[in-house]
Amino acid sequence: MRAIEPLGAANQAWTFWKTMSEVSPRVVRDEMTRDFRLSIVGTEEDRQWFLDRLIPETATRIEREDGRERLYLLDRAPDEGVSEVSAATFYLAGPDQPLGVRGVRCAPFVGSYDEAMAWVAQTRAGQGVAFGRYLPGMRPAVAQRLILNASANNARFAFLSALPWILPVSLPFLPASSAVDVFVLTKNQAMLVMRLAAAHGQAPGYTHQVKEILGTVAGAMGWRLLARELAGMIPAGIGVAAKTAIAYSGTITVGKAALYYYQKGHQMTAEQIRNIHKESEAEAKAVAEQVISNPPSPEDLTEL
Repeated sequence: MRAIEPLGAANQAWTFWKTMSEVSPRVVRDEMTRDFRLSIVGTEEDRQWFLDRLIPETATRIEREDGRERLYLLDRAPDEGVSEVSAATFYLAGPDQPLGVRGVRCAPFVGSYDEAMAWVAQTRAGQGVAFGRYLPGMRPAVAQRLILNASANNARFAFLSALPWILPVSLPFLPASSAVDVFVLTKNQAMLVMRLAAAHGQAPGYTHQVKEILGTVAGAMGWRLLARELAGMIPAGIGVAAKTAIAYSGTITVGKAALYYYQKGHQMTAEQIRNIHKESEAEAKAVAEQVISNPPSPEDLTEL
C-alpha cells in the first residue's frame, strides 16, 4: 500500500489557520457562566480555613464577591432544598483532617483538600470551567481535569481514525485523511486552550492567544513532523499505537503550555515545551495501550 504523503507546508499552514478561524467561543462562554452552588458545612473557624483555600488572598475583588455568592456556609447538614441545588457539599473536620464530600445522586468521597477538589472537578466536569472562573482555589484541579479529558478524547479520535477498516462502515465522519486528522485534533486543542483561559477568569474569544499558544507548541515540537506522524508516515504495525500516543502527548503538551501561560503571564520557551512533551511520552504510551486493549466506539468521543 502506498504511504500517504505528508502535508505540504502550505497545506499545513492553511489547515492550522482555518481551524483557528472556525473555533467558536460560544460553547466555552456558556460553560463559564453556568450557575452553581457549593455547600460548606463546619464550624466558623473551619469554614474560614476552607474559604481561604477556595478564595485566596490573591483573588480579585470581583472573584471574591462572585465566589462567595455561590457558596452556602452552614453549621449543619443542608436541608433537602439546598442539597438539591448544590453541586457538592463539603463536610469539614479541621485543617488537618480529611474532607467529606457528597451530594445528590453521587457517591460520597473522603480525602484531602486537593483530592476533594479533584473529585469534584471529575464528577462535575460540566461545571468545571465555572468552578475555576469563580473559585481560584479550584483552578488547579479543574485545569488538570480539562487537560486529561481533552487528551484522552484526542487519543480515542486518533485511534479510531487510524483504523481504515472502520471508516467506510461506521465512522463516516472521520475520513482517513491526514488533513482531517490534524484539523480535528487541533480544533480540540484550541477548545482546551479556551477552556483553560475561561477557568482563569478570561473571556473566551481571544483567538490571538489561542493561535499564539498553539503556534508556539507546534513550532517547538515541529509542526511538519507532527503532521507527518499523524498522517500515518510511520512503520506498518505500530501506526495505530503511535498515532494514539502522539495525539495524547501532543494535547497534554498544549494544555500544560497554556496553563503555564495563564498562571505565569508569559509563554514557555521552546525547550520547556519539548521537555514537557518528552515527560509525557511514557504516560502517552500507557494510554495508547489502554485504548487499544479496550477499543472505544464512535459514541465514546465527547463533544469538544
